Amino acid sequence: MRDNLPLCVLVGRTNVGKSTLFNLLVGERVAIVDPTPGVTRDWIERVVSVKGLAIRLVDTGGISLGEEGLQKAVEERVWRLVEEAQLVLFLVDGRVPLTRVEAEVITALRRKQRPFFVVVNKREGITHEPPPPEILELAGGKVFQISAKHGDGIARLKEAIFRELKEFRNPKASAMSPTGGIPVAIVGKPNVGKSTLFNSLLGEERAIVSPVPGTTRDAVEAPLRGSYGHYLLVDTAGLPRRKNIRDRVTLYATFRTAERLADAELCLLVLDPFQGVTRQDRRIAGEIARLHKCCIVFVNKVDVLLAKNPNLSLSELCKRARIDLPALHYAAFRAGSALDASSVREELLPLMAGVVTRFHQTVREDVLNGRVRERIHRQFSILPRRRKPRLELLLQQGIAPPHFLAVVEGIREKDEEEQCLNIIEKALREEMDWEGVPLRITVQRKGERVPQSVLELSPE
Repeated sequence: MRDNLPLCVLVGRTNVGKSTLFNLLVGERVAIVDPTPGVTRDWIERVVSVKGLAIRLVDTGGISLGEEGLQKAVEERVWRLVEEAQLVLFLVDGRVPLTRVEAEVITALRRKQRPFFVVVNKREGITHEPPPPEILELAGGKVFQISAKHGDGIARLKEAIFRELKEFRNPKASAMSPTGGIPVAIVGKPNVGKSTLFNSLLGEERAIVSPVPGTTRDAVEAPLRGSYGHYLLVDTAGLPRRKNIRDRVTLYATFRTAERLADAELCLLVLDPFQGVTRQDRRIAGEIARLHKCCIVFVNKVDVLLAKNPNLSLSELCKRARIDLPALHYAAFRAGSALDASSVREELLPLMAGVVTRFHQTVREDVLNGRVRERIHRQFSILPRRRKPRLELLLQQGIAPPHFLAVVEGIREKDEEEQCLNIIEKALREEMDWEGVPLRITVQRKGERVPQSVLELSPE
C-alpha cells in the first residue's frame, strides 16, 4: 500500500524545524525534537492525510554538504529519497540569512528538476509578509512561510501540498490504513548490531550503521512482507545504563525505545558476545519478561568470535546466554552474524513466524486435561510432602500471551503455590512447543473464589 502513495520528503540543514513540522503534519510526537543539531539521522516515515489525500511523509537527517563519516551516510540517504520523491519540502530558518549550503541545495533541486517548495520556518506572526527576496529568486516563487511550532501558515502549506500531489491520488488508499504487520522491536544495548540486523532482515540498507555508539536515535520502522508473514520491524535506539544518560536527546531516545518495546508483540534482543551478558542486558530482559512479550535472543558477531575461538560452538554460546538471562527462560536463543543477511533471514524469519503463531495458539481442552494433566499429576505425586496437591481443573483463559487457569487442591502456603505454578508451566512446555512465548498461569486454590478478571478472559 505504501508504495502506491505519493512521497513527500522534508529536507533541510540541521535544526531548522523539520521534525517539528513532521510531527505537526502527522498529528503526534513521532520524531525527537531538540535544539541539539543533528538529532535526526535515520529517516522516519508515516502515512498521513493532507485534506483527505493519503501521502507518505518522510522526515530526514540534516544536510550540510561535503562532510564525511556518519554525516555523509545521513546525506546519501537524503538524496536517494529526493530522487524518489514526488514533492520535496525544503525547510530553511527564517530568522537568519540563507546559507551557502542552502543556496546550493535549492540550485541542485532545480537542476535535478525535482518538484519542491521552499518552506521558510520560524516566521511567527509574520507569515503574511513577503518572503526574503534572495529565497524568492532562487526558488522561483514556490515559497511558503510558516511557524511549525505555533501552526502559522500550515493551512496554506497543506493546500499547496494537496494541489501538487492530488494527481498521484490512490483511490484505494487511506491515511487510516494500517502500517501493516505484527510489530517486532529490535532492542539491546548501544552498538551491539541492532541496525545491521534490521537491515539484513529487510534485505536493504534502511538504517544507518556506524561503529559510533548511539547512532540510532529515533525508532526506525519498515514493513517486512513475505511468505513468513507481515511484520512491522522497528529498529530502536540502544538502551544505555541510567548513569550514561547525560543529555536530553539520549533521554528522549530511551523513552521512545521503551514505548516501542511496550507496543511490540515480539522482541529481538541482540547481544554482543565480546561483552558477555551485562547488567544492562539483564535489565532489558527483565522488562521484556515483565511485559509478557515474545522474545528471540540473538547472539551477534559470532563470525568474529569464531575466527578467534574456532572450537566454540553456537549451541554453547546460546546455552551460556540462556543461563545468564533467567528472566527469559522461555525465549528462543539463536547465534549468528547480523552481517550475513541470507543466513539471518533463513534462520530468523521462520522462527519469528512460529513464535507469533504460538503466541495466539489455543490448546484443546481434551489435550490440557489429558496428557498435560497426567504429567502434572506425576510431578505432584513425587513432591516431598505429606499432603500432596491435586490438580482439579486446567483451562486456557486467553491468548497473546497464552493464559491458563489451574485449580489445585491441597495448597496452603505461598511457596507451595509457587512450586505448583512452576510444575504446571514445565509440563505445558514439555508437552507442547512454546519456544519464544511467555505463559501466564493463574493458580487458584480449590474452594477459593476465582477473580472475575480471570473468568472474563477467554481465547479469541
